[in-house]
Amino acid sequence: MRRASSGRSGGLPRGARHPVTVMAEQMTDVLLDLGYRVTEGPEVEAEWFTLVSADALGPPGVADLLTTTDPPGPPVPADRPVLPGGPDDPDGPDGRRPGRVLRVRDPTDPDGHRRGSGLVLRSHSASLRVRAMLATPPPLRAVCAGRLFRPEAAGTVHGPVFHEVGGVAVDLGLTAVDLGKTLDHFAASVFGAGTAIRLRPRRPVRAGPPAETDVEVECPACHGTAPCEDSPAGTYDGTGAGPCGTCGGTGWARWGRCGPVHHRVLAACGVDPHRYGAFAFGLGVERTLMLRHGLRDVRDLVDGDVRPLLRMDGLRADDPPPSGTPRHRPRPRSAPGVRTTPGPRATPVPAAVPAARAVPEMETIPLTRGGLGARGAPGRGARDGLPRSRSLERRIGHALADAGYVETPRLPFVCDAAWEAFDLAPGDPRRAAPVLANPIDPRERSLRTTLLPGLLAALALNLTRGNRDPALFEQGTVFTSLPGTGPPPVPPTGRRPTDDQLAALDAAVPAQPRHLAVALTGESSWARAVDAARTAAHVMGAGLVTRPAAYAPWLTGRCLELLADGTVLGHAGELRAGTVRALGLPPGTSAMELDLTAMERLTDGRCG
Repeated sequence: MRRASSGRSGGLPRGARHPVTVMAEQMTDVLLDLGYRVTEGPEVEAEWFTLVSADALGPPGVADLLTTTDPPGPPVPADRPVLPGGPDDPDGPDGRRPGRVLRVRDPTDPDGHRRGSGLVLRSHSASLRVRAMLATPPPLRAVCAGRLFRPEAAGTVHGPVFHEVGGVAVDLGLTAVDLGKTLDHFAASVFGAGTAIRLRPRRPVRAGPPAETDVEVECPACHGTAPCEDSPAGTYDGTGAGPCGTCGGTGWARWGRCGPVHHRVLAACGVDPHRYGAFAFGLGVERTLMLRHGLRDVRDLVDGDVRPLLRMDGLRADDPPPSGTPRHRPRPRSAPGVRTTPGPRATPVPAAVPAARAVPEMETIPLTRGGLGARGAPGRGARDGLPRSRSLERRIGHALADAGYVETPRLPFVCDAAWEAFDLAPGDPRRAAPVLANPIDPRERSLRTTLLPGLLAALALNLTRGNRDPALFEQGTVFTSLPGTGPPPVPPTGRRPTDDQLAALDAAVPAQPRHLAVALTGESSWARAVDAARTAAHVMGAGLVTRPAAYAPWLTGRCLELLADGTVLGHAGELRAGTVRALGLPPGTSAMELDLTAMERLTDGRCG
């Protein structure tokens, strides 16, 4: 996170970017330095991409996804693919286990359970890798970074919404050696030189190709020196008195997954699996942050309270790890199957210690075999592989943090009561939100069409916990109503879809623009909200003008339209009295929301 200067003029409070955002950027930059390019995709995705990408890291294969339902329900044709967690999956909502994906309900279906819309929330980054391989012929190096959604309850180390950064490489002659070198360099760049990793194949759950491989990193907490047997329960305290709370005494902590891309996925993306090799990997951002800085509860990062985030400002997550010398002494590693017997308060001595694998320098990691791609200078931010939208997003985040705002990403689920609190008219397009058929919380069934419900809830939370005059901001995706083109097609998975089929898939996915919103209290807060919009417009190279407007939930007379080139991009001002009472906020609370995607289109080609 950026540390705002304490001596700035005007007495602005300290701001900060969210540590998960900063860590995701740092992890992305590691791959950009290796010649990868960032690929983007929608969060509400067509089922076909999830179906095909289920093979991206090994079984279950597409053949395993072809099944029929048990009654109740009509039989499914044998040639129709069935999505895990979909309405026809026997292990789905009507079966024995809960669905494994969050499905968007068909608005024309009255019960919403037996007929889905053919759309799901992205459950893993493999769908981004599929889009990258469909869009770019090999050789290919792509960074796949984004937010993922799973229908599961929040815990101390995971939640229903999390972030993942990974990559996919497709080229002639790629092997597991290239994958190992890339992951070695990745670990050294994120955790510091001298950090060891190991790849441990998962136990296959069925006959067929081996399952994906777990990427494990040497435990940053105990470095393998904590006893793993015959020790009292507890958290490792650095003295060897108890097992490590991070790795459980094994010396290794799970970091992510990797493996070869399945040949059926390559064929579905139009890549000849007999000619090209391909590997993929996915590493959790929250998991990386917890391992790197010893965090114990991921909920501290996502519940909306800014106090833990400001305390984490001393972690300096945006700084690169030390280079040149290891952060710690290398950990001795025992041979497979050899048990170690630790002495009292001493490092375990293995019976056999193989030679440690050397961490390769960046220059030893191959780029594309065809000579395409170029490495950027290490440690630099935006480069050719970073889309303009991502570069502008970073710059806007830094500018608002310098202005005293704290970044507070929120979950994209809202309840219908939010629209009543906002006093939206029955025909307001913001009410036409996509609805989930199997929501995590039955009270929050809809996807957000505006960032304000979640951000204002975070503002109220901070006020109840004693935070004085918090100023929050968020950059994130909002979801428009379904385009009304009907369910997307389900092309065969054994070959690349035609251009018309791909166009139909994209046409069935709703628009998902990125917005910026701020929420704050205090004297002249409505003027500060307008200034935040001007700051974002300046970064993007837009000439922003304002004019009075009447637009819920803003107070008439204190509401301004935000325009560029005659196009309304958002609103800012003080919120209505009924809205702040309904949300438990003090009078004078102000907010601003701006459509960054529309502004980017207007300023395309300008220097921002």
